[in-house]
Amino acid sequence: MHYTDAPDASCQLLKFIDLLREHAIPCDSFQLSSGYTTIGSRRYVFTWDRDKFSQPTDTTRHFRDAGLHLAANIKPALLTTHPYYRDVAEAGIFVTNSRTGEPATSMFWGGHGGNVDFTNPRGVQWWKGNVRHQLIDMGIESTWNDNNEYELWSEDAICDGFGHPVELDRIRPVQALLTSRASFEAQREAAPVERPFLISRSGPLGLQRYVQTWSGDNSTSWRTLKYNTRMGVGMSMSGLVNFGHDVGGFAGTARPGPELFARWVANGVMHPRFTIHSWHNDGSVNEPWMYPEITDIVREMIRLRYRLIPFLYTLSYLAAERREPIVNPVFSLDDTLHQESDDFLLGHDLLVASVVEKGQTTRTVTLPHVSDGWFEFDTGVHHDPGTVTLEAPLDRLPLLVCAGAGIPQCELPAPSGEIITTRTVENSPHRIVLYLPDGNGHSQGFFFDDDGHTNGYRQGHGYWLTWSADHTDTTVIVHTHVEGDYQPSWGTMAFALRPGDDRAIKVVADAAQD
Repeated sequence: MHYTDAPDASCQLLKFIDLLREHAIPCDSFQLSSGYTTIGSRRYVFTWDRDKFSQPTDTTRHFRDAGLHLAANIKPALLTTHPYYRDVAEAGIFVTNSRTGEPATSMFWGGHGGNVDFTNPRGVQWWKGNVRHQLIDMGIESTWNDNNEYELWSEDAICDGFGHPVELDRIRPVQALLTSRASFEAQREAAPVERPFLISRSGPLGLQRYVQTWSGDNSTSWRTLKYNTRMGVGMSMSGLVNFGHDVGGFAGTARPGPELFARWVANGVMHPRFTIHSWHNDGSVNEPWMYPEITDIVREMIRLRYRLIPFLYTLSYLAAERREPIVNPVFSLDDTLHQESDDFLLGHDLLVASVVEKGQTTRTVTLPHVSDGWFEFDTGVHHDPGTVTLEAPLDRLPLLVCAGAGIPQCELPAPSGEIITTRTVENSPHRIVLYLPDGNGHSQGFFFDDDGHTNGYRQGHGYWLTWSADHTDTTVIVHTHVEGDYQPSWGTMAFALRPGDDRAIKVVADAAQD
């Protein structure tokens, strides 16, 4: 928000790309806040501030050339001073006042405004046309559907209801859902081969069919870090599996201090959505490089996320195709752990024990009761189920892997002048690290990959790998089976053993893979 509200917004955005390179911060996208739509001090959806962006396509091209994607903020309310307002009102596509037939208005940013009615087919088509011509044709690939709570607090507000008029009070959340669906359809129609990616702040259950979401305008505090985690577990269990939180806090008197920011980044990289986003009273902005003394820590935490994208992507596939939550509560493995917890699971194999208290350098964790215990992700140290205390200096996020699991990951290149993106991941060597218990045993697991942007996997153009491992005190034999005709650019999947496991490992591929 800081960038697009600046008078020289386009210059600030290009500077952002340079700063990513300078500080070697991995990044895939930038969310273009509503400052790009200002005329004077007011924000007018589907317009461009030509003083800030004389040629919007120049800005979008620079991001595309850097391998970055842009998502533009849009809001389903038009101020009465909006240059399109009268035409939209005359077309009859606003939510209306049932007594007067005029647009129902309420306070919005900068004055009174009317809200597009997405139960009116004309409203849907108007919206989709603007997404196409004002955004996609300008080089914007994705929409950020914001401020869509429909805060028209009038009993007289009525919606078209697809030809069956209905009071807004009865379907308020549905309008937010239909906003997202209209944006989804506009993006899909513009690029039929691509899987649409978009974001929404609001909506009822069902929102997950169309968008990624987040927990809204949180505040900058240790308390927020703690309770956003718990809120997210609830969202995930409710079906909204693709979510995250504004890292560092969106609103506050000032940006978070170095310790809080480092811990927040470490927490954020372990969520399906990872975004640093802010607007502080003092005009400051949360940026990865804002504290030189912790920039290395921030970079390494974000690199950890990118290393784990093969794991996170597999979980995303399982969520989409098998309805398995990405984020799980610890009691999903141990029903004695129903008390509130600052821990959560990614899938069922990786336990995230974020530090959420100021000044902590250790972290006490109650590990769920699973048959063979848990291993520390980075050291391979084994722990039995129960309560343990782990070292947690500022540069360490305590992660534990369920014994018997394999964690897919990639090997990133060293930091350089090129920005690391998911395209880097696609072209980096992949391996599954096995966290096997000592002695004899059998384990198995699953991995998925595809081209990352089409629905080709639904026609078999994917990479479905199942593996099983039989192990003794001295050897590990891994059997793999691959289905699908997708040939990943990263090559052949490698297997490795957890730190400290020096057994001999042999991988035997199914003959059908040759």
